[in-house]
Amino acid sequence: MLNKFLKKIIFMLFVFLTINVFAAEGFEFSGEVKNSVTNKPVAFATVIVLEARVKGYTDGNGFFSLNIEEAGEYNLIIRSSGLKMIKTKISISKNMKRNFRLRPLSIKGGEITITGKRDIQKVSRRTMTAEELKETPASFGDSINAMTSLPGVERTEGFFGPLVIRGAKPDTNRYYIDGIPINNPMHFGGLHSVVNNNMMSEVDLFASSAPSEYGGVLGAVININTVDSVKEFGGYTDMGLLSASSLVKTPLKRNSTGDLFIGGPYNSKAEGENVGYMMVSGRVGYMSLLIPLAVQLITGDKPTEFPEYWDYQFKGKYYLNNKNSITLLLMGSSDWWKIKVDEDMNNDEGADPLITNLKFRYDQSFHNQGLTYKYETKKFRNTLSVYSALSKHYTYVDIPNADAASWAKDYNIDVRPNIFGIREAFSFEWLEKISTLNGNIEYTLYDFKAKGVEWMNNGTNEGAIDLTDENGVIRREVDSKFKNHTVGAYLENNIKYGGLIFVPGIRVDYLKLTKDTTKDFRGLVSYEFPTDTTLSVASGQYSSFFQTNANYFSSNPSLGEESKDVKPERAIHSVVGLEQIFGLYVVSLEYFHNKFYDLGVAYPHFENGEYSQGQFTGEMKTDGVELMIRKDSKPSQNGLFGWLSYTYTKSKYKSGILGNKFNADGSDSGDLYDPNGSKWLNSDFEQEHSFKVVAGYRINSHTFSGRFQYYTSTPYTPIVNSEEQTLADGSKRYKPIYSTNLNSKRFDSSYRLDLRYSYRTNYKWGHISWYIEVINVTNYKPANSEEWKYDRAYSSENPEITSSGGLALIPNFGIEVKF
Repeated sequence: MLNKFLKKIIFMLFVFLTINVFAAEGFEFSGEVKNSVTNKPVAFATVIVLEARVKGYTDGNGFFSLNIEEAGEYNLIIRSSGLKMIKTKISISKNMKRNFRLRPLSIKGGEITITGKRDIQKVSRRTMTAEELKETPASFGDSINAMTSLPGVERTEGFFGPLVIRGAKPDTNRYYIDGIPINNPMHFGGLHSVVNNNMMSEVDLFASSAPSEYGGVLGAVININTVDSVKEFGGYTDMGLLSASSLVKTPLKRNSTGDLFIGGPYNSKAEGENVGYMMVSGRVGYMSLLIPLAVQLITGDKPTEFPEYWDYQFKGKYYLNNKNSITLLLMGSSDWWKIKVDEDMNNDEGADPLITNLKFRYDQSFHNQGLTYKYETKKFRNTLSVYSALSKHYTYVDIPNADAASWAKDYNIDVRPNIFGIREAFSFEWLEKISTLNGNIEYTLYDFKAKGVEWMNNGTNEGAIDLTDENGVIRREVDSKFKNHTVGAYLENNIKYGGLIFVPGIRVDYLKLTKDTTKDFRGLVSYEFPTDTTLSVASGQYSSFFQTNANYFSSNPSLGEESKDVKPERAIHSVVGLEQIFGLYVVSLEYFHNKFYDLGVAYPHFENGEYSQGQFTGEMKTDGVELMIRKDSKPSQNGLFGWLSYTYTKSKYKSGILGNKFNADGSDSGDLYDPNGSKWLNSDFEQEHSFKVVAGYRINSHTFSGRFQYYTSTPYTPIVNSEEQTLADGSKRYKPIYSTNLNSKRFDSSYRLDLRYSYRTNYKWGHISWYIEVINVTNYKPANSEEWKYDRAYSSENPEITSSGGLALIPNFGIEVKF
């Protein structure tokens, strides 16, 4: 339950927002839009007053009328398919009428081409611009961290870890950059995005019910859209507590004699036509330099082991002429971490004596390449892309203690899930200004290799794997090389008439290995009323071939060799949404229901004398409600901006495993592998209540902002007893025994407050912006762990509920230079 103080905060914010919504005065802004060549009215053109967040459409005679609630300076955008977009500034202080003319579209100089597709889906979709990604407090200026401020987005480890979206498993999410898949979107699974923020234009999150173009996905889709226009030489350099990054961009130009040249720092304004651009960026982490000093200053302890990482990105585009262009995208990253636990590092009271002298090494890297050719006319667009995603995962673990099980010694695995693809996509406006057919066909080769040793759980292991149990884990030598081939295609017809949008679609995918073909029907219907109220419904089927999931392969590489009879994993997403715009305010309410079935679950067993690692009986269902109230501010103007949101989520799971455990020699143990196999249990990722407020106030060059989060904990399986063990040196060790009632308890609810101040100074050549923030201002550490002491038996004092790994108060700072 929310405490009284929190309820007062919510009530005051609601009253404040409500007063601001209904206090505004209104002005009528009207006019007509015509084609500059034919002088005919442009029907169903989109008219947007950007900062007022007001959008409308011209009627059949090209006439429009919008209500603007506040006087001020606004950016106006008018666009229509096949015509050049108008973007201009207008001043509104009274009722006014103004007419506009749109010219036929001509692609020159690397300008952004607006296709209209980005406006189609609102429901179940959140978009953050590059500026919002930077200004979100406690995000370390990073896109992925900033997205955790959105409703329905959490992390597995509180402040760190992969994204959990609407209660689904993190490995069901899919990440893309300009449509190219990324296997490793974050350093160390959640520390930093592998893409420079300044290369991004915005990030789209489809929390569920993603469009038909996305295949092989069960959960959410995160698509990073990169900048697609460079008019002059420039760049960014920024430095923070964790890392430093830099970006340089320059246009490609052609002079009057037809020669190409780079618009560098000394000739960026030289005469010539822009015919493309180049951007290069990178980041290097230095956690081992500054973080130990900060931790020592706060806690008095100086840690010595920290991960290291770096990444790079390159994008280049060249316009062959006004219809044809070529784009090259290159990116990659590397993460590595080495640890050795000596006696000094493991001398805490109650620490497990088995892990003394433990050795650990982790090394992960990836390199992506993409080449795209685009042909575009007034009504037709064709895009041909070839890409590759090359990944490496290396893990080494060794527990040399004589009492540790043999499977825990000299464990090493080198996994390389490489992906190659070719995609042909098209968009055809077959009914002018009303209907556009989109589709693609793609072929993908999954070239997966692995060598070393893998572990498979041979029991329920409700809480933690027993390091002394020889039968607790099955150890297998792996030398796996196999290829999978898929062919996929989709068709989606976007019908837009007045305020009505109807998008029926179908996705078809074929896996050569199993000869399975999936047919996923998806659809969206929405209607935008003249009152700026939009009602939307979206639903669809989603399928993913288990054999092509790089995350699964990295965890258990031999699965690829044993999956000839494995059927696809499935999901059904459904969402209903309501959005209301009040000037600069947007209120949205969504209900979602997602069902997952035929999920792969770990179950080492024997079928007809042959060993198998799992079966496909898992099920999951997530239901919830999201409410978001958002207020935007006008660029470079003083005022309040931000949003508040509340999310309620129920996430349930059952394995469906009804068989017995098997011993390492293949004999039946006689005990059920999962006693809860037929029961719906609380999911590991269920966070019932989550309340977030992100708010800021801009005063000239100063920006004050903060983020407050209140959330209930995810469930856990409690320790209920212990078993005494005698080690080789005669000492005693007490192994914890976990309840068979999985995920039956929760820790207390948690909260966190983060504050940030930034200051920006503008110069003729760019700007310098610096910030300082305090993460977890109250230094509140939630009770989030059962700490077991291995030197004593189970009692009322063992285990102890503690704050394990909680984020302490952390001062953070950074500076950005734009030139």
